[in-house]
Amino acid sequence: MDAFKTIIFKAKEDVYSHLQGANFSKLLGQGYDFSELRPYEDSDDIRHISWVNSAKLAEPYVKKMHEERELLVHVAMLLDGRAVIGQKQKLMLEVLAILGYSTIFTNNLLSISFCLGKNFRTFEATKNVEAFDDTLEVFSKIDALGLEIDYANLQKRLVEVQEQKSLFFVVGDFLDEVDLSILAKTHQLCVLMVRDRWEENPLLSADAELLNPLNNEIMRKTVSKKALKHYVEQLKEHDTKLYAHFHEHNIKYVKIYEPERIVEKLEQLFYFD
Repeated sequence: MDAFKTIIFKAKEDVYSHLQGANFSKLLGQGYDFSELRPYEDSDDIRHISWVNSAKLAEPYVKKMHEERELLVHVAMLLDGRAVIGQKQKLMLEVLAILGYSTIFTNNLLSISFCLGKNFRTFEATKNVEAFDDTLEVFSKIDALGLEIDYANLQKRLVEVQEQKSLFFVVGDFLDEVDLSILAKTHQLCVLMVRDRWEENPLLSADAELLNPLNNEIMRKTVSKKALKHYVEQLKEHDTKLYAHFHEHNIKYVKIYEPERIVEKLEQLFYFD
């Protein structure tokens, strides 16, 4: 079995096992439009208790949702040259597979877009597994080296690819500054930060030759220990600002490093109010 088929098989296996345990119900199985917040009554399901609001108000409150209906789930994949670092592109493929299969297997509508550097490719919304399989294969064959995303216009493009309100996932490494405030006003927005641990704490030998994955050019300068330390500090500062932006605009987010923890991380998005 080749690598692509192995990933697809594993993704389907993960989705089936978790759907059987109803662990994805919070993510895709219930209507998610908020209706009202009201005091808890004996007839209410305790799963609907809003623990955050209950703590603030010192008595139990429940969130009532509009009647369950079909969800539109959109997944936007942000791919640039840095996806070649470690196994990031493979990990992004696995994230896409699990999101897609969990959407289709819960009878919801799946829409996908690829941001490939400065270009966008969109796929027609579907509930068809075979059509989604084809989309996964397209993603698996993309050569990311040399691609560079136009972050200044990214939000505008994302707004254009999906105007209808949806459960909207944006999958990328988020190593650049990005504004998603307008997108968050239209959609229930979730960010999946796919990272490689090496790029957050790089270790290099003195004679290492570096390649800039965004333009596919060799970097001529020697990278000192001091420069690496500064890079790590700057990245931590960048992530702190990014998290603040997400919190300000009620954007749910998780960071993913390992394929075996993808489902766990997705569930974390919806564990808390």
